[in-house]
Amino acid sequence: MHPEAQVIGVDLSPPPNVQFEIDDLEEPWNFSYPFDYVHAMMMTGAFRDWPTFYQQAHESLVSDGWVEIQDIQFPLHCDDNTLPADGALRRWSNLMVEAGDKSGFLLTTCERAGDMMHEVGFVDIVRIPYKWPINEWPREAKWKEVGRRTAINFRDGMEGIMMALFTRFMGWSKEQVEEFSQQVDREWQDTRIHAYFNLWVTYGRKA
Repeated sequence: MHPEAQVIGVDLSPPPNVQFEIDDLEEPWNFSYPFDYVHAMMMTGAFRDWPTFYQQAHESLVSDGWVEIQDIQFPLHCDDNTLPADGALRRWSNLMVEAGDKSGFLLTTCERAGDMMHEVGFVDIVRIPYKWPINEWPREAKWKEVGRRTAINFRDGMEGIMMALFTRFMGWSKEQVEEFSQQVDREWQDTRIHAYFNLWVTYGRKA
């Protein structure tokens, strides 16, 4: 696909089998060349200042270049009341929002991606919503597979996702996080719970 294109990935801690340029995108962007396309995926909670991210993306693109963001937003949702109001999963979701607010790494900004793009000058903005299942509860094969992969990603990383936020900003101990993450994991596997994240694909063009 597009062999004429050169793709550059940026990460703070790149995997050993991937070539990245190590950088912190919250700092000023100092690339020596402009981009045709800037893509970010699953970066909820990565930045304290999303408007500056979009501003720097705009400044770093060529004319008619595109930025695209694909991301989930907290809290969890459920349309059929199968997510228990007093369960660990709903409590986790609400605590994640609270911890994000306290830390400044907000988990509730994705729905405003289009507005933030517009404010820095992007045009032709498109916003596509999805319901992103947390496990294999959907009947349709496509979304069942999405849910399976989502469950793997979150369950494998649950303790790590929580640890810094909860110990630094919520006053929890390491042991409390470990115990609670196990409770959340048990509910995450329960396909009787039809919970999902709102996910948006949002993209826009630099005029």
